[in-house]
Parts: sequence; structure tokens; C-alpha cells
Amino acid sequence: MGNVIELVARERTYTGKEVARKLGIGASTLRKWSLLLEQQGYWFVRDSQNRREYRQIDVAALERFYRLTKDQLFPQEEAALMIVSQQSPESARAESAAASAPAPVPATPSAQAPQQLELRPTEWEARLHALACHVQQQELAHHALTERVEKQEAYIRTSLKERDWRLTKAMNDILSVKAELAKIQREQRKSSIWHRLFRLD
Repeated sequence: MGNVIELVARERTYTGKEVARKLGIGASTLRKWSLLLEQQGYWFVRDSQNRREYRQIDVAALERFYRLTKDQLFPQEEAALMIVSQQSPESARAESAAASAPAPVPATPSAQAPQQLELRPTEWEARLHALACHVQQQELAHHALTERVEKQEAYIRTSLKERDWRLTKAMNDILSVKAELAKIQREQRKSSIWHRLFRLD
């Protein structure tokens, strides 16, 4: 599983500008289409700035979306649902209509279990892609936390050095003042002795 996630993470990706140029559309149109697909459950890789990165499978999905909306004149929401579910137009319309109705409650838990095992390849890809994105986000968060801890440690070391320097300087200043006071006191004592001996007053 770890090798598969690593392969997904290292797969060749394209920027939004590259994909828009390849499809012959504007960047804003590409963002709108990508958002429509995400609203239907599609997953795109994100970089460290949370920008979408497009794999070859994403480019193929967007090309199909382009054909459905421009050539076959399907509504964009319906085309997005077809891309995500990989269904025929008729079944996509039925699923779109069923989405607005309340979901039926399964009779028994055992009846629901086989459906969970019958995942289409695109659904497995979406789940694997989501897991890879999650791992990538965790790695970025770990890296950011490590950098923050290192900065805090560097700040603490600098603060301690500055504190030690100030304490040393303060001690040196105190010793210097004490030495000056002692010198003044010695001079005062000498002056007093000469004063008593010769009675200068």
C-alpha cells in the first residue's frame, strides 16, 4: 500500500496553465470545471500552496467533460456526475434525480456489505488519491512543525547567550565600580593621614 501511495505522489502532474492550454480554455474555466468535479466527489492533487495539480487521468477526465458539455451539450453538473460515476448519460440522469429524493434505508446490514466491496476502479483511484493527499498533507504539517521547533530552539539559545553576556557585563561593571570606590577610599585615608600629621587647617 505504501508503494502505491508513493507512486501516486510521484506521478507526473501538470499545472493549471498547462492543462488549460492543452484543452484550449481559459484558466478561470478550468477552475470552474475542476470545482464542479470536486463537488461531485472528484479528488485533485494539491501542492504545498493548496493549488491543484493535474495528473494524466485528470486531464483525460477534463477532456471527456469538455466533449460532454461542448459537443454533446450536456449540462455541466450532469457531465460532472457522469465523469465521477463513469456511467452512461441515462444512468447519470437517474442518479441525479435520485440524489434529490431521500435515500432508502437498507433492510439488513448484510445487504449493504456486498455493495461496499463492489467499488469501481475510479472509486478506488479516488480513495487512493485522497489517502495520498492526506499523507502528503501530514508530511507538510510535520515538516512545518519541525521547522517551528528548530526556530524556537535557536531563539532560546540566542536568548540564553544574550542573557549570559548581560550578566557577565553587569558583574564586570560592579567589580569595576567596587575597584574605583576602593581607590577613592584609599586616597581619602592617605589625605586624612597627611592632614593630621601636618595640621594643614
